[in-house]
Amino acid sequence: MKIPIILNGEKTIIDANGDEKLLSVLRNLNLFSAKNGCEEGKCGYCTVLLDDKPVNSCLIPIGIIRDCSVVTLEFFKKTKDYEDIMKGFSQAGINLCGYCNASRILSVYALLKRVYRPSKEDLIEIANEIKCTCTDSSTFINGILFATANKHESEGRKKNV
Repeated sequence: MKIPIILNGEKTIIDANGDEKLLSVLRNLNLFSAKNGCEEGKCGYCTVLLDDKPVNSCLIPIGIIRDCSVVTLEFFKKTKDYEDIMKGFSQAGINLCGYCNASRILSVYALLKRVYRPSKEDLIEIANEIKCTCTDSSTFINGILFATANKHESEGRKKNV
């Protein structure tokens, strides 16, 4: 089955069975930022942006995303949003393990796109969603707060608004 999608900004025709998972399609295309973890949608290692929202690619059949946009961490790394987030993570002393990178980075991107200033509840929710133990929750939350400040600064917004 031929399935047209926009993959990392480029129109792409995927030739696959409609029920094949997006994760395996991406890995067959040598896009390895989406990691193969639990294959049940619980660990988040396989996170990608589907139409600009983070999803577990291990749960998504390729056949249902016809004409959708898929962005992997490989492509997202070229954005200013990525720079702001990673600068925030660095300021908080976060050293990602490699498995949870896509989940943490793309989840923070979605949060900061959705809200101007995350609430305490927003921060706790996102920290609890990610099951990897390479970074403790309070350090991760500090990284999000630094990333928020970096995003505001990049956008030319006042720091204390």
